[in-house]
Amino acid sequence: MKKITIFYSFLLVLLGTSCIKEAYKIDFDDNTRRIITEFTDAKNEVNTLALDYKDQFIETDLTELQIFRSDFNSDVQVKVALNKAVVDTYNQAHPGGEFDIPPAGSFNLVATDLVISPATRKTKVRIRIKPSAITGGAYAIGLSIAQVSQGEISPIYKNVLIEVKVKNDYEASYTASGLRTAYGGPTNAAPVTGLFDIEGSKYLYTIDLNTVEAEVADLGASAWMYLEINPTTHQVTVLPSAGGPSFASLQNNGPCTYDPATKTFELNYKYLNAAGNLREITETLVLE
Repeated sequence: MKKITIFYSFLLVLLGTSCIKEAYKIDFDDNTRRIITEFTDAKNEVNTLALDYKDQFIETDLTELQIFRSDFNSDVQVKVALNKAVVDTYNQAHPGGEFDIPPAGSFNLVATDLVISPATRKTKVRIRIKPSAITGGAYAIGLSIAQVSQGEISPIYKNVLIEVKVKNDYEASYTASGLRTAYGGPTNAAPVTGLFDIEGSKYLYTIDLNTVEAEVADLGASAWMYLEINPTTHQVTVLPSAGGPSFASLQNNGPCTYDPATKTFELNYKYLNAAGNLREITETLVLE
């Protein structure tokens, strides 16, 4: 009797295991047949499109759509749409690091109705954009999948956020060194009231084809200047920034040059502070 009981128990275990395997097999097969459309890069919180500076419209890939791990044998029509809410949601979660929508007229999607074929399983979303129109700002584009002709839209990867950046030949991170000399009057005939070392890393931001924006001396984000580079002579003109806090009196105070071979700025400039006292700066910026 004991042997019979053990035998029947063994049969029940085998039957139960078989049922479990069959149940999982049905679910797995069903999942691979679901046609789910998604943005390939939607798993990233922010994606980046870096553009070279140009003063005319260009066409380029912005992002990608895909149908992942599913069986389908006919084309899937996909409609995408610009979605400001995607940018707004990111901004609400990242105060201080917000993006703006690129200015009106600076870009458009080449097509909003796209096709994903069984052969490729992917397609590109392309953009027509004027890089010179989006320099000097923090811009991003939000997209959503609005409609598909068959299957379903991924509930997780239906939105994507793409930061759009424009870089000229000078935009990069540089190691800064130098000295800021403070005077107690409007000229260097006045007594020296302080010497301040310039050191650390500075990022130079694109303004136009031959101009970058940089922090003034050792003042950090409290003061900004433009460095305008002559691409022929490699002479540099120091100017007040038009986009951030600056000093109207910022100007060259001796040779200011850029060496394209070593990617180095050698700067001599000056300004008058709010009290009208002179500040003289010698500074070197070397590409990191």
